[in-house]
Amino acid sequence: MMLLTFIDVLGRYVFGFPVAGSVELTEMLMVLVIFSGVPLATAARMHVAVDLLTMGLGPRARRVQLAAAHLLALMASILFGVVSWGRATAAHEYQDRTTILSLPIAPMVFFMSILLFVNALGNAAHLWGVVSQRSDHA
Repeated sequence: MMLLTFIDVLGRYVFGFPVAGSVELTEMLMVLVIFSGVPLATAARMHVAVDLLTMGLGPRARRVQLAAAHLLALMASILFGVVSWGRATAAHEYQDRTTILSLPIAPMVFFMSILLFVNALGNAAHLWGVVSQRSDHA
């Protein structure tokens, strides 16, 4: 992505000849990077978290709060996955394509949706880990 941007800027300002469709390619690469990273961040429990309120909670309340957070993340991932799958299906049916390069849009949206479902599985595993614990340690 950096190389594409460098070549595009160099071509645009030095040679007066930008890379055709560089914005579309950058957008697609951003989808790959962002949506590939979401399940990885979930698996590593590396999402941004603010724990100002949880510091004052007891172990049982922290466990309930953690379970609620995982449940909310699970539901959001499923919702976004279902909605994006519907958008991908519509893009496939209408054969939507990018403007400049005429690349099909549906595969990218299906990719997004699948990784949202993978993220949901990660959130479900974390939720199960919290709910199935016998002790009060979160």
